Amino acid sequence: MSAQAPVTLRHGALEATVLADEGGVLVDALLDGRPLLTRTPWASSVVPSARPAATEAEWVSRWRGGWQLCFPTAGQPDPASAEPQGFHGTASQAPWLLVSHDASSAALGWADRDGLSAERVWRLGYGPNGDARIEVATRVRNEGVATRTIVAAEHLILGGDVLAGPLEITVPGGAQLRPLDYDGLPAGALTPWPGDPAERWPTVTRATPARVTGLANVGGARVGGQRLELRGAHVEASVQWQGALPHALLWEELGVSTESPWNGEVVALGIEPTTTPHGAGTAHDEGLVHLAPGATLEWGVTLNVRWASTAEGGGA
Repeated sequence: MSAQAPVTLRHGALEATVLADEGGVLVDALLDGRPLLTRTPWASSVVPSARPAATEAEWVSRWRGGWQLCFPTAGQPDPASAEPQGFHGTASQAPWLLVSHDASSAALGWADRDGLSAERVWRLGYGPNGDARIEVATRVRNEGVATRTIVAAEHLILGGDVLAGPLEITVPGGAQLRPLDYDGLPAGALTPWPGDPAERWPTVTRATPARVTGLANVGGARVGGQRLELRGAHVEASVQWQGALPHALLWEELGVSTESPWNGEVVALGIEPTTTPHGAGTAHDEGLVHLAPGATLEWGVTLNVRWASTAEGGGA
């Protein structure tokens, strides 16, 4: 596949860029010129590759930030998998085909040699309350002859001006914390959100330690899907999703990690809807999806943002 040019999408004061050759990632999302997603300090020196990243360090070296799909697995590659796996899945940084685009939307497709395929459509817009909205709709299908064991995770990493001040996280009733170790394996019992008050999971500040947890059964049987809300003096935001992603991962890195390549410079908040309430990929069987030949999965995720200055009666 020849190199595909970046596609910049715009709708009113909202804009973002889609890089089809790098996992179909959406990067450099701006609202009123202010960044919404994290951008790594090494983003401008990234060298794309069609070869899956074999290790976490290799994947991170190619990560510009933004929002991409980890698929058909997430986390560390499983050495026992029948299909080759890279860190965060072979599709996460692979070239996707840019199928079509207009001023505010882009459609992309990806497939592996064994018949597993994915279609994604990015859309920019505004909600009825004037909040800026980035949406992605995804459909995956197994057109192969064997059942595929998969994990899907929306690697949605907030940053920029969204993290310019303290935030409070609201999670619907029924969600449970799933403690995880560094490799994403469950490291403790499920506990109702927000867990131990001393850990202050609902509060995000520059004093928050670098950490990750699973959020199992977010929203339970809530009609209309799952939703996490973020509120600060400077911003109101939410991540809402529906379909085949019953769980989420919550990753917090507020410039705390000083080892390379983080160097105390990466400020990121991951709100990551997922099929699976852990980050261990297919090496841990809890929540894995077994997609039979001919079967499909569909889901959608929406990021809504309003700056405090436009929180009352704002709009495009």
